[in-house]
Amino acid sequence: MKPESVDRDPVTELAHLISLPGTVVTWLNHWSIQHANWSALSRVNYIGIDGTLLQLLLRRAGWALGRTSADLVLPVFFRDVLPSGSAVALIGAAPGVAANAGERITRHRVQAWDGYEQLRTLRADPGDLVQFAPDVIVLGLGAGLQDELAVELHEILPGAVICTAGGWIDQFARREQYFPAWVHSLRLGWLWRIIHEPRRLTRRYTLDAVAVLLGRRRYVGKLRAIGAQPNPVCLEVSQPAPPPGGPAQ
Repeated sequence: MKPESVDRDPVTELAHLISLPGTVVTWLNHWSIQHANWSALSRVNYIGIDGTLLQLLLRRAGWALGRTSADLVLPVFFRDVLPSGSAVALIGAAPGVAANAGERITRHRVQAWDGYEQLRTLRADPGDLVQFAPDVIVLGLGAGLQDELAVELHEILPGAVICTAGGWIDQFARREQYFPAWVHSLRLGWLWRIIHEPRRLTRRYTLDAVAVLLGRRRYVGKLRAIGAQPNPVCLEVSQPAPPPGGPAQ
C-alpha cells in the first residue's frame, strides 16, 4: 500500500494517507479529547478530527482541518484502498459483535476479538494475533484505552496499519452506515445520537461540550505539546528520529 497525494475530499484523502504500512491513526472529538491518553497520542502518526465542535475550536486556534471520522474513512479504506484479500483484525465491542461486523468486510480476510475476555487474553498473550499477521488492526474500544492499545500493538506488529474506531464496530455490525447521508451533510450526528441514545449521550453533547469550550486553550496546548501539526486533512504528529545505529528501543 502506498499513499497517493492528490486533491480529494478529507475522507478519501485520509483513507489513502493512512495506507502506509506501520501507520497508527486515531480520532478525537470534543468528548474524547477530555479523556485522552496524551502519552499514547504522542506516539501515533495521525489524529483525525471527528465532530464539528472540535473542528471549529481548532479553527479558532488557526488550524483549518477537514472533518473525518472512522465510520466515514474505514469503509472507503476497505473498499477502495486496501488491496483485496488483506488480513484485517477487528478488536472490540461485546462478544460476537466484531465477528458480525467482520462478515460485512467481504473483500478481505477478517479475524475478530471481543473487547472483554478475549481482549484480556490477547493483551496477556498476543500470539494468536501475531500468527494471523494482520495488515490492518481496527480497535473499537473506549477513549484512552484504544490509543494505549494502538501503540502497544504497534510495538508488536510494527508493519500493521492500526486504526482506532470507537463505537464503529458496533455500528458497522448493524448496518454499513450508522448515520444516514443527510445527517452527515447537515452535521447533525450529535442530534441523531442523542435521539437514539439519550441516557448515555445527552450529557456528552451539553455539559461536556461546555467543558471543552471553557478548556479549549488548554487542549490546543496539549496537542501542540505532543508535536501535533495540521495538514489540510488531519493532525500529523511528528515522531522523534531513531538514534544512529538502529531504531529506538
